[in-house]
Amino acid sequence: MKRILAATLVALGASGMTMADVTVKMPAGTQDGYYTVYRQLINEQTKPASERSKPAVDSVKLVNGVLNIDFKIEEPVQFIIPVERRAVLVYAQPGENVEVDVTSLDPLKYTASGTPLMTAISDLKNRGDVIVEEYRTLATTQPVNQSAMEAKRNEYAEMFKNYIAANPDNPASLYAVLNLEGDDFLAAYNAIPEALKSSILYPMVEVQKNSVERELAAERKLEAMQSGTYDAPDFTLKNLEGKDIKLSDYRGKWVIIDFWGSWCGWCIKGFPKLKDAYEQYQPELEIIGVDCNEPEANWRKGVEKYQLPWVNVYNPEGTNILADYGVTGFPTKVIVSPEGKIANVTVGENPSFFDTLAKLINGK
Repeated sequence: MKRILAATLVALGASGMTMADVTVKMPAGTQDGYYTVYRQLINEQTKPASERSKPAVDSVKLVNGVLNIDFKIEEPVQFIIPVERRAVLVYAQPGENVEVDVTSLDPLKYTASGTPLMTAISDLKNRGDVIVEEYRTLATTQPVNQSAMEAKRNEYAEMFKNYIAANPDNPASLYAVLNLEGDDFLAAYNAIPEALKSSILYPMVEVQKNSVERELAAERKLEAMQSGTYDAPDFTLKNLEGKDIKLSDYRGKWVIIDFWGSWCGWCIKGFPKLKDAYEQYQPELEIIGVDCNEPEANWRKGVEKYQLPWVNVYNPEGTNILADYGVTGFPTKVIVSPEGKIANVTVGENPSFFDTLAKLINGK
């Protein structure tokens, strides 16, 4: 259950551009004020992240409960208007007029009219958001009911798959495809009719296909890595003092490779239990914290702030370590045996990781 924010537009007065008119009506009693509007050319989303422009950000005033968003555009555009904890999402082409009627702010609910695409998307988004909220409630209720959460994930996917099956030629089915994952996404992608490949959402579907294929390849690699016979790829990264640290330096010990970042809330939430395990199993165990996806200065501040007592190294851009270990999410913890074999890979903050660690180290 995921996805997408975005980036840019240029030269409002350029010739050849046509107005896109988006009107957003807020519920009665909503206080007038300024709302942030993000807008991005849809074809911008087909570019690699490193080449993609940042979002164009505008401040639009709510007057008498109405936001009037008028921009001259020459290509299809995605508008994102954050409201409370969610966002109104609008896709528009040059010359189109879309009217959004927000019926509830929290939870956010709205209907859209003016184009068949937006009418269908708003309906799908409302229905999907209900399931997402139910899933979030389950995820934050103790004890966590994993089977109920899985049922909600399946319900979410089935809603979109059913829509696609009933409306195969409707451009809004591409929005449904964008909300699927893994094999479900690829099955829906392979069934897209030729006529829909000229739809404004199709470039986003193409980009997501490449991402899904990479994710599935990484998942297959993770399965192979947990066979117990897979050699842990060696690596060399620098620690806080600038010294080269190699995984192979710790052969003969159990090693936890903790892929983390100071930006990752779940990584930080897991530190207390990780510290307990470190204290409990030393000197048989070493932990190597591999910081990822942030400036080096942030890593150094994070190590100091959270008082991380183990070996800490920084992973700069351009290394292969995340691909070598099939890392698709954070935190990812990899247990390496004293013989240098991968014994376990756990993605996310999962309490069962420490049960697995105990069984491995104690030989039970």
